Amino acid sequence: MTRVISESCDKKVIKFEILSAIKECKKRGLKETTKWLAELSLALDCTPVKPSQDYTEKFYGSPNYFDEPSTPHSKDDDIYELAKSYFDITEYDRAAHTLLSSKEGSSHFLHVYSRYLSALRKQQLQHLYNHSTSERALGKNEVLRTLRSDLARKYKSDELDAYLLYLYGILLKKTSEMSTALQRNEVITVLCKSVKMFPMNWAAWYELSSLIPDQQMLSSLELPSHWMKDFFLAQTHGDLINADEALNLYELLKKAGFQESCHIKTQEAISQHNRRIFDEAITLLEEVRAKDPYRLDDMDILSNMYYVKGRRADLAHLAHHCTQVDRYRVETCCIVGNYYSIRTDHEKAVIYFQRALKLNPNYLSAWTLMGHEFTEVKNTSAAIQAYRNAVDLNRRDYRAWYGLGQTYELLKMYYYSLYYYKQAHRLRPFDSRMLMAVGETYEVLKRIEEAKMCYRKALAVGDIEGMANIKLAKLYKAESSTEWAAYYYERFAQQAEERGVVEGTSSHTEAFQFLARHHLQQGNALDAAAYYAHKCCEYPEVREDGKAVLRQISHLRGIGGGGDDSDPDAAIRAHPTPGNILRLRGANDSTDIVMDTDSPSASVGPIKLSFSPGQAESDTSNLG
Repeated sequence: MTRVISESCDKKVIKFEILSAIKECKKRGLKETTKWLAELSLALDCTPVKPSQDYTEKFYGSPNYFDEPSTPHSKDDDIYELAKSYFDITEYDRAAHTLLSSKEGSSHFLHVYSRYLSALRKQQLQHLYNHSTSERALGKNEVLRTLRSDLARKYKSDELDAYLLYLYGILLKKTSEMSTALQRNEVITVLCKSVKMFPMNWAAWYELSSLIPDQQMLSSLELPSHWMKDFFLAQTHGDLINADEALNLYELLKKAGFQESCHIKTQEAISQHNRRIFDEAITLLEEVRAKDPYRLDDMDILSNMYYVKGRRADLAHLAHHCTQVDRYRVETCCIVGNYYSIRTDHEKAVIYFQRALKLNPNYLSAWTLMGHEFTEVKNTSAAIQAYRNAVDLNRRDYRAWYGLGQTYELLKMYYYSLYYYKQAHRLRPFDSRMLMAVGETYEVLKRIEEAKMCYRKALAVGDIEGMANIKLAKLYKAESSTEWAAYYYERFAQQAEERGVVEGTSSHTEAFQFLARHHLQQGNALDAAAYYAHKCCEYPEVREDGKAVLRQISHLRGIGGGGDDSDPDAAIRAHPTPGNILRLRGANDSTDIVMDTDSPSASVGPIKLSFSPGQAESDTSNLG
């Protein structure tokens, strides 16, 4: 059974650690971490108690870490306060220059951090209208390269404290291409060392989480057994789209005393969103919004769900409210972009997503959403560029991979489309939409057996769109495998009835027409044939076929006489439905018993990815 470290920790000690960390992070200008810790502190309603010396030495390296130093006020303190005032009003160059002679402690960190933020801002302004991530890359920035070299030299001589290790890790990440496992592992090693020295820096944990590519890497990390590790694991499982494990960890954290945490509630909503349980996710985010109405963090995710659910009025209200709070926040721009998108005003939607990217060129959601908008207006080259930028920022974003697949499908470049759909499937192995996309591409490429396998796997993992059965039925019909075709047509009709899908689509009429003819040809299933023929008569496009089948049934019954009242299935035949017809056929037709045995199993695994664009030959080994 999964357990969290927080369960065994004294809540009063946790409160003390949080309050102490808030002071340290505030001194160093780590604003996002300070905000995160302050929200977490509010969720713990208890009196702080200083931890024992053994606990302090174990996690902070010294038994006297929390002891307040009794040093007299000095000139260095005045210099620090002046520099911090410059930093707070974003005059980073002045802050760095003021602290030029500082060599240790919070003053030295603030000096280096100010230089880093100044370089970032100048780079962003320089490329304000350039939407290429390669052009925006920081690897060629001379200031950042100099900072990286300085910190690398100190890292080799073991002179960096936990905060400078965190900053060194960030510089390594941003100035490297991160294209090899060696580069990624170097950053992971630095960040792991940082959290071991000071486990309360959430920014370091968060950056570390973004670098974990899979569960195997996560299990191999050597991390401190501190309660902050619980939040890191939950965050990482959420990022890896392992929503069930993330939700389990957040539930345990709530039981451990963090039940009032807005962070936990928001992350639960994101996990439910990844599971496509939108109603539950919307409820959670609306609760957060009711408690903190001026919060903009993660509200763009709420707007995405309003969009998917078609709740135009709610989306309009959210966009209006967020614009009043702060129209220049990246979340607000994405929300307004979604509002224009739901109104099919795609040009204005693109303008707002571009505005979001001017504010934060590394905002992943804006790139993906802009790609969707360009796809809607058939601007495929711009869509491809937007999706590629999203993938460059986060290779775990399955939406961007799927978008690339759709775009290349529009261009009829099906081998490229197949490659990108497979990448999306690798990230979401149990999402039937990814399997359906791969299967449809195989079908276009005339690789029919592989397409069938994908459709069967989609059924096994839970067919979200309800189209796998009809796809299989059409493939078997094209091969003249009428028994298999009838089997899947009937499963499609039964599934549609169970889900309450409104009949009348071309797929429904095709299924009813085929099944009426098929059961008529069988000779011993006239009731089923009559049922589907009556269904055909309800729709103009197949009404004549339905009437023709009914005439033939009447003719056959006139010749053959009535049925046998002793038949135990007479009641079912009197009122046939798709589900009852499947029962009849399972009892009376040995062929169907074999088909049911061979139908897709729930234990089907994901497709093995060994495909690259341009591979023209059929490779059935790609399928697991």
